[in-house]
Amino acid sequence: MKIFKQLFIIFAIIISAKFNSFGQANPFINVLPSNSGIVTTGGFIDIVVTIGNTGPVSAVPQAKLRPIIQVPASVAFLPTPQQTGLPAGWTILTNTTGTQLRLCNSTDAIPVNTSRTIILKVQGVTVAPAQTFSGNINFGNGTTCAAGTSVAGDQTTDNSALSTIEVVAGCTLGVTATAGTILCNGDLTNITCNVTNPPTLPNGPVEYNISGSTNWQTSNVFTVPAGNYTITARDSSNPIACITNTNIVITEPSAL
Repeated sequence: MKIFKQLFIIFAIIISAKFNSFGQANPFINVLPSNSGIVTTGGFIDIVVTIGNTGPVSAVPQAKLRPIIQVPASVAFLPTPQQTGLPAGWTILTNTTGTQLRLCNSTDAIPVNTSRTIILKVQGVTVAPAQTFSGNINFGNGTTCAAGTSVAGDQTTDNSALSTIEVVAGCTLGVTATAGTILCNGDLTNITCNVTNPPTLPNGPVEYNISGSTNWQTSNVFTVPAGNYTITARDSSNPIACITNTNIVITEPSAL
């Protein structure tokens, strides 16, 4: 009798384990800004939101995810008609304050080991150091995207994600380039770079680069043979957001 009782307990445990694993789904979220998280005032940047399902058994049903993305007041989400980076079956539920946007997988069920990429656009508003922004998964009712309960198997530790965004002053830096004349085939000449609206102190000096070289220099003169060159200028204290370029072609006489 004791053996039968033990077998019954084991059988019950197995059945319970199978029942508990049925319908298991685990949604997750990640957020990452483009351009290293740096945007100028008046400029635009993408926030890339990745939402997926690690399973292990079931898809996340449609209308079940209501993720909310919140950004600091130094930036603002563009209006809903300009948010064109949503995958098929996703909708924007709210986008009213400029700093908060809520989505829903209205008609898009997410299978196991599958993810969706959502690109949201924000604009720089006021200069601010790197600040945290967040993405958080909330849950819908599986029908109308109204608030609902979680899914079986959800692990709350990956229902939220953080990253940073920094707003810097707008960049009006411009650059032009002029070159001397090559009189003899095979000779060299100088390219001289000239900038407009250079940064003012306490910003750093302007740096120059020629045709994608890995070396940047503060000298605005390059000595080169004939060729087609791209001259790039940047503010050394703000090299990602304040950068511009121009092209110049240098010719030479034909060889005799």
